[in-house]
Amino acid sequence: MTRLPSTLSCAALAVSLAAPLAIPASAVAADAPFPSRPVKLIVAQAAGGGPDVLARLIAQELGEAWKQPVIVENKLGAAGAIAAEYAARAPADGYTLFVASAGIMTIAPAMDAKLPYTPAEFSPMIHLASLSNVFVVNSQSPIKTMPALVDKARQAPTGFSFASMGPGSTGQISGEMLVRSAGVKIVQVAYKGEAQAVTDIRGGHLDFMAAGLPVALPQVKAGVLTPLAVTGSKRTAALPDVPTMQELGYTGYDVSQWYALYAPVATPRPIQDAVTRAVQAVLAKPAVQKQVMELGMDLTNDAQKDFAAFDRTERAKWAVFMKTGGDMAAR
Repeated sequence: MTRLPSTLSCAALAVSLAAPLAIPASAVAADAPFPSRPVKLIVAQAAGGGPDVLARLIAQELGEAWKQPVIVENKLGAAGAIAAEYAARAPADGYTLFVASAGIMTIAPAMDAKLPYTPAEFSPMIHLASLSNVFVVNSQSPIKTMPALVDKARQAPTGFSFASMGPGSTGQISGEMLVRSAGVKIVQVAYKGEAQAVTDIRGGHLDFMAAGLPVALPQVKAGVLTPLAVTGSKRTAALPDVPTMQELGYTGYDVSQWYALYAPVATPRPIQDAVTRAVQAVLAKPAVQKQVMELGMDLTNDAQKDFAAFDRTERAKWAVFMKTGGDMAAR
């Protein structure tokens, strides 16, 4: 008499027969179209700052193109180190990307070898935009030019108060270069975001700052802030009558801000390529270009190979600057 197999044996047989047809979850994920779920853009600055505004503009356009939410997540603190560490440790699957600044990726690492992240943990994807900072004061101040500010700062017993977004930020470097080139004293006051610093200048609690154009321009146009000089090597179309520091006699003065998109270094190249192409398409739209220009930014749109070379050059430049300038983080 033939015995029927036990329930357990039948179950085991069913599993063994089905096994060749099973597809590993990792294989499904690898073959799935990208993106198949929400994507996060990590930003180290507070809402309303230059990189935040740019990231939200790109996120909106990408979300429409991908038919998936693209979420901007602000992670503040430690001059961008908290956001950078978070982005570097994120799964390398393209769903967490980092909208980083020059300060975070090239200046801060040259200043501090003990940061909780290194540029080597990231893959440079696309150079988004560049811009100058602009030195500004309260419009009610009697100071209307950069030479006047330098004269007043030299006379101040303890120096002028100056907003800093933390060691390695281009705003902080702008102030430090002013100290070196003009021989003035400044007292750096730490802020987590430029918007709060602008509020304190308006309230008379802070003497001056080197603000990013996206934050400064609306205040300048409203007559709240007076622009004194831009920090880059060229005048900006957004403020064509405002001189550069070099024009005012500060030879070699050039501090430019830039923003770029990075991925964790192990992110598969096909995913990086797909994201890069999508962002390039966004930045090629005339409506987007107009909005970015109104923020005082110049679009660069340099993708992987060209941007990677630029990234290396910038890191080398700031490494030399720090070696010749001492420990700026200690000021």
